[in-house]
Amino acid sequence: MVKNIFIVLLVLFNMFVASSLCHADEPQEELQHYKVGLGDVLDISVLDHDELKTTAPVTSDGSITFPYIGSINVKGLSLSDIEKEIEKRLSSSYIKYPVVSVTLTRFENVKFFVYGEVKNPGRYTLEGNMTVFKAISSAGGITSDGIYGKVKVRRRQKVGGTYQEININLKNIKESMMNCDMPVEDEDVIVVERNKDFYVYGEVSKPGKYTLGDQMTVLQAISIAGGITTNGLYGKIKVRRKQKMEGAYKEINIDFKNTKENAMNSDMPVEDGDVIVVERNKDFFVYGEVARPGKYTLEDQMTVLRAISIAGGFAKFGSPDRVKILRTVHGNTRYENIKVDTKGAVKGDVDKDIRLESGDIVIVMEGIL
Repeated sequence: MVKNIFIVLLVLFNMFVASSLCHADEPQEELQHYKVGLGDVLDISVLDHDELKTTAPVTSDGSITFPYIGSINVKGLSLSDIEKEIEKRLSSSYIKYPVVSVTLTRFENVKFFVYGEVKNPGRYTLEGNMTVFKAISSAGGITSDGIYGKVKVRRRQKVGGTYQEININLKNIKESMMNCDMPVEDEDVIVVERNKDFYVYGEVSKPGKYTLGDQMTVLQAISIAGGITTNGLYGKIKVRRKQKMEGAYKEINIDFKNTKENAMNSDMPVEDGDVIVVERNKDFFVYGEVARPGKYTLEDQMTVLRAISIAGGFAKFGSPDRVKILRTVHGNTRYENIKVDTKGAVKGDVDKDIRLESGDIVIVMEGIL
């Protein structure tokens, strides 16, 4: 009976030692391939020898100091390699069967990098549960030039030495953890890109360059630029967008007055580098026998009858039978003379009420007695 108890105790002891040895071979599973570097701090203990428990920093020459042994060069070794080396030296003179455990308390050699639009770009030590959000905070946070810039993580792959680029959306951290924040790994390079820009020129209160915010539209962009001035209320709005082909641009007309749901070109998202131009109002002229001859703003769908009305209507001697439009011929200095059937327009013939173009001159002549 006593013999059986002794055998059971012996088996349990061997299991304990084997377990200890197993942990010695894999001191920290996630760091089993980690190579010790300068500035790392190691915790070293020997089973049943509490007096040998040591906290050993790796010095500038890559070594640590341990009781009985003295200096050991550990730079570039794994934790299990260091355990075996200490066990080998201890067993040669001091302890017959030493069981050594080495763990890392500071990971100076595990590092990550933060570049781009942060206050303190550079290399940082990977400590604790570091995430991308915490890493950027460690680098002083994002500057004003990077508030709307993309955040990317460039991560080296274990096989092939290639890199994976991961987009991070820090603005959605509270809503979802999917690609919003993630743990940082050794050698990760975190890049906060510069804000994208767009430009607003022409008849706006504050023309210039602006930062492209999230889901910015042309209407919002013009609002940020102070809105349209009175000189641009009836001017065309265009977006000049750079194309993939070098030096090529596409010009897109925007029609804010088309308020129908899902209307084409009524508003659209702004892209990086877009140039938004609010053109000056176009003008037309009304001369002759009207109450207020002069220059007027060409509003949308301006017609001859409407133009005469804006100019105060026919004067005393103005004749509805003698109205014409002088229109510039494209690419020429001469004018096209267009006779207007004003009476037909008044009777409701839409085709007779001619729509005016920029620069048109409406002339109302005197009636013939």
